[in-house]
Amino acid sequence: MKFIHCSDLHLDSRMETHLSAEQARARGREICDTFGRLMDYAKQNGVTAVIVAGDLFDTRRVTAKTAAFVLDAVAAAPGVDLLYLRGNHDESALAFAGRTLPPNLKPFGTRWTRFDYENVTIAGIELTDDNCTRLYDALPLEAGRINIAVLHGQIASQPGPEFVCLPLLREKNIRYLALGHLHSYQTGRLDAAGEYAYCGCLEGRGFDECGEKGFVLLETGGAGLQASFVPFARRTLHEVPVDITGLDTVPQIARAMQQASASLPADDLVRFVLQGSCAPDTQKDPAFLCQQLAGRFYFVQVKDKSRLHIDPESYRHDVSLKGEFIRLVMDSGLDDEEKDRIIRCGLQALAGEEIELCD
Repeated sequence: MKFIHCSDLHLDSRMETHLSAEQARARGREICDTFGRLMDYAKQNGVTAVIVAGDLFDTRRVTAKTAAFVLDAVAAAPGVDLLYLRGNHDESALAFAGRTLPPNLKPFGTRWTRFDYENVTIAGIELTDDNCTRLYDALPLEAGRINIAVLHGQIASQPGPEFVCLPLLREKNIRYLALGHLHSYQTGRLDAAGEYAYCGCLEGRGFDECGEKGFVLLETGGAGLQASFVPFARRTLHEVPVDITGLDTVPQIARAMQQASASLPADDLVRFVLQGSCAPDTQKDPAFLCQQLAGRFYFVQVKDKSRLHIDPESYRHDVSLKGEFIRLVMDSGLDDEEKDRIIRCGLQALAGEEIELCD
């Protein structure tokens, strides 16, 4: 048999931090469509059940359109069960209130809920203030079966309403602990017989979620269970470092950015991080650099984390306003990072350019 472990789709997330309003709406539709593609994949590949280990939705604000899309996608795959565990983001969501659920949508609850498929048991529970310390003693798993436990939270050494206590889950007949909450794929040993895994999110929504995103495919064979990560995102987010040491002009920096990102797909979202050191008069215009590569990718962002390389002696006898300004800042008691920021802004102002405020 085959099972899918996914989590943290965060449907109806606003995603307006970096994207334009139009792009944010488009990405929202794409992420919703990825859920539909996932159910199609499960149906076409003989998957018995899709396990959602929390945060199917982003907030309690779930649009009627998104709720209807999810229910339609589940109903369109009647041979695939959707085992839905609510997470900390969608714990109060009323997405399905007043709606008829398809029979293959099977929610977990605040007590251990168990679903059996031949020699496989899948048991899950929503963490709450009331059950977070006693749930570990009530785990309904039998020796001799392929047992999958489903929880949503941060792994920890002590129990809590937002924590999954690994020590209390050891020697509990768990073959695979399907976790949700972290947005990157991570795996490790639970005990001698079992492993745990965060499958990560299906789609990255911001540049804190870079890299491949997807789900874990679980396949049984005899008494064993094989887990493998399957990349599935419509678009991937990348953070690309670009060393601009020795580069003086916008075209030179743009070419370095193009070279650093030459292997990346055009459908993806890319943040370029300018690094290295540069002279005070180096031409750096993040907005213009974004325009230079805007047609190359779905979305481009430039973050300038380069450092100024200033020889104080070269400005010691400079009688220009720029020289006086640099001497004043360099002789101040500020730390190097603050001096760097002030000199950047001051030189942009002296040159009549728009000031880029550094965070």
